[in-house]
Amino acid sequence: MHEIDFVIPWVDGADPAWQEEFRKYRIEAGMDGSAIRYRDWGTLRYWFRAVERFAPWVRKVHLITWGHLPAWLETAHPKLHIVRHTDYIPKEWLPTFNSNVLELNLWRIDDLAEHFVLLNDDTFLTRPVVPEDFFREGLPCDMARLSVVRPSSVAPTILNNLELINALHSRKALNRHWRKWFAPCYGVGNLLKTLSLLPWSFFPAFYDSHQMLPYRKADFRRAWKLWSDRLKETSSHRFRSTSDLSHWLIRYDVLCRGEFVPRSMADARMLTLTDESVATIARQIATGAQRLLCLHDSAEIADFDAVCRTLQQGFDQLLPQKSSYEK
Repeated sequence: MHEIDFVIPWVDGADPAWQEEFRKYRIEAGMDGSAIRYRDWGTLRYWFRAVERFAPWVRKVHLITWGHLPAWLETAHPKLHIVRHTDYIPKEWLPTFNSNVLELNLWRIDDLAEHFVLLNDDTFLTRPVVPEDFFREGLPCDMARLSVVRPSSVAPTILNNLELINALHSRKALNRHWRKWFAPCYGVGNLLKTLSLLPWSFFPAFYDSHQMLPYRKADFRRAWKLWSDRLKETSSHRFRSTSDLSHWLIRYDVLCRGEFVPRSMADARMLTLTDESVATIARQIATGAQRLLCLHDSAEIADFDAVCRTLQQGFDQLLPQKSSYEK
């Protein structure tokens, strides 16, 4: 079995030094200085507790940071690799506050395993997982499903990815790998959604699970050869731009080439945190109702501190013991 690493980008939006630099470059760019997307839920310690308890087989955890670190973190942990932006992002693209830049350049991280899983700090394990949940026979495990682009703030980036994919791959790619596109493990609902979009002569969109994504460095290197100029352009954007590409581009290319093993996403859910929903979500966390959870932030939360406390209470019930990643 191949060695597998976890990679997690993290930012402490409450760090005064980070805030000062953030505001400085936002003002220079003539943009709104809101940092709501970067606020910290205080749940990173539970992320590490979950990794230690539910995925002890992970070779190394690469924590990507602007420079700040939580005071409780055991930085000398043998499995922990602290990766600052300056450690792997070319200096001409720094400083950056664009998650697309951080993720598209992951393959540059020193000592990153060829097989790795990208997790955001809002994605959590709540039950045990095994390496075969992410890779089998050296290939990433994923679900190939056609979809449509919904109007949203990330829609332009998705369309930019699709433009390049449709220029490179024809729909014959789906025909060549139809067994993987119509794997029974996806479930009837997902299969019907793909079937309903078959009349289109191009890829209208791909289903994005917003979960823990398995990747190979080789696929990133391939993308940087194919689309070097466009990826460099995105990497030059200090903040997110409507002309950005994202790491989903690499995933779409893998799906079109059939370089994946089908897997069900029935054990994964994305839940939106609100003042009203957080109590229910906390109960689901406490009971481990799903193996993989993505907790989606909401700009409409009225009492952020109260939501944080309730969320942390759920994690405390599931993961009450400190991990070896904590001092």
